[in-house]
Amino acid sequence: MALPSEEEIQEVFNLFNPEGSGIKIKEIGTVMRSLGLASSQAQLSEFATEAAQIDDTFVQFSVFLSFVKRAQTHEASKSVDFEKEMKGLHEGIKHFCDKLTQKQSRETNADMVKISDIKHLLSAVGDKMSEEELEEMSREMRGTCRIQDGRVSFEDFVKMLKS
Repeated sequence: MALPSEEEIQEVFNLFNPEGSGIKIKEIGTVMRSLGLASSQAQLSEFATEAAQIDDTFVQFSVFLSFVKRAQTHEASKSVDFEKEMKGLHEGIKHFCDKLTQKQSRETNADMVKISDIKHLLSAVGDKMSEEELEEMSREMRGTCRIQDGRVSFEDFVKMLKS
């Protein structure tokens, strides 16, 4: 998800600020989540403490904006190494689904993985995909990836995810 612009932040802030006096300190987390930012409880407590030093009830937009920018910086620092994650997924599929040992996995370097294994993982682990989402992904795979005997090129699959 792209980080929100200052205009988007102002728009969401105003939704929680109908009277124009600012948002309530206890709503900082709610407004942040509305912007798609998942700040930790510790960070939200820090923001609430700082806000209470200025006003014991409300947070003005300029102060809230500084909190959002700090949360965005923190969020960006947690960014994921996509290539590393995909390599780990590929190794996991080969080990758990194809039942290859680590040695066999290193030696075979099989690029093709079963579509059913990918669908199973995506429907059972982490943020589970719905049946409709899986079918849509399967259609996209069939249209953009090399497929042979019910297996998809993992390299093509990763390129599809990136696009």
